[in-house]
Amino acid sequence: MDGLIETGLAILEWGQRLGLIAAAIAFLIGGYFLILGGDRGRPKAIGWFIGAAVGLVIVMGAYGLAEGIDGNIKF
Repeated sequence: MDGLIETGLAILEWGQRLGLIAAAIAFLIGGYFLILGGDRGRPKAIGWFIGAAVGLVIVMGAYGLAEGIDGNIKF
C-alpha cells in the first residue's frame, strides 16, 4: 500500500511541476496581450491572468489535499 501512495504522490508532484510551467506560460501570454494587444488586449489579458491563477491554485491545492488525506487516513 505504501508503494501505491508514493506513486500517487510522485504523479502529483510531476503534475504540479507541469502546472507551474503552464501557469508561467499563461502569465507570459497574458502579459503579451496586455502590452501589445491594443484596445482588445486588456480583456484578453485578464482572462489569461485569471485562468493561470485559478489553475495554479487548483494544482497546488491538489497536492496539499493529497498530503492531508495521506496523513489522516491509515489502512
